[in-house]
Amino acid sequence: MGRYRLGDIIRMTRKSLSITQEQLSEDICSVETLSRIETGKQNPSRDTYDLLMERMGRIRERAYSMLSVSDFQVLEKMKLFEDYIKLFEYEKAEEVLNDIKEKLGNSILDQQFLIRAENIVNYRLQKITTEEYLEGFEKAISLTIPKYGIISLSNWPLNFNEALLLLNISIAYAEKKDYDKAIDIIEEVNCAIKQSYMEEQQRVVMQVTNLSNLSKWYGLVEKHEKAIELAEEGIAICKKYKFGHILPNLLYSVVWNKEQLIDMGVMPPDTKRECLNYLNRAYYIASVMQQSFVQQFIKTHMEEKYYVNLNQ
Repeated sequence: MGRYRLGDIIRMTRKSLSITQEQLSEDICSVETLSRIETGKQNPSRDTYDLLMERMGRIRERAYSMLSVSDFQVLEKMKLFEDYIKLFEYEKAEEVLNDIKEKLGNSILDQQFLIRAENIVNYRLQKITTEEYLEGFEKAISLTIPKYGIISLSNWPLNFNEALLLLNISIAYAEKKDYDKAIDIIEEVNCAIKQSYMEEQQRVVMQVTNLSNLSKWYGLVEKHEKAIELAEEGIAICKKYKFGHILPNLLYSVVWNKEQLIDMGVMPPDTKRECLNYLNRAYYIASVMQQSFVQQFIKTHMEEKYYVNLNQ
């Protein structure tokens, strides 16, 4: 996570809510004290920090923007869990999650991780409904943002875990085919991550992931030019930062939306040559990244739409 002083966290959160120092500090500390805290001239006591953050709808946990797990092996297991999710290997993810449960602590952030992880695995293994899937994510985000659903998050300084949860909530709405709601949530997250509690690499990963999903949702509401623009923006970022795992999805999104425009007569038929080139790139990148599910999906599309036999 980003390395912020407590005063930075208080100041960023206060400004995101558009409240004054006078409003925040009332009956907690003097305005002068709050000003010194926000400028780094004074460190707040634990009680003062808790009260200020609680007034702004944050949890009573000093390092809420950081993972509380100190065991390196647990952190490695969490990373492995996320890797399996990206590869759509949900049974393996469930096995790792069961191992994590035995070693995980009881902090709010541990609980938040656990709710999110169980929710993803149970839904993808068809153990819960879409409604339960959405409710689980909303329960998890409410642990650190109690006023979720009441306040706007466009200017809220999210941490990486909260941004991931909001992305999951967006996907849950998309699963319900409420694409407009899914788009609204991700657009809100995109605004929020500009002043988020994240390191640059985390911010960029989240930005590219959001662009990939936004491109998909905009395509499904037939805003194909917008979808292509967003996907190409994501591709440029992936090239700049050498991110490979999201590239196949972005390349495929460009293709699918251009195919729709070709069918509508907006783009000329010979654009298909460009589409096939994008698909070839997506297929081989997915192969290098060991994304067998994505690779097979793209292979099937190439065979059915372009009559290309990749087995030859």
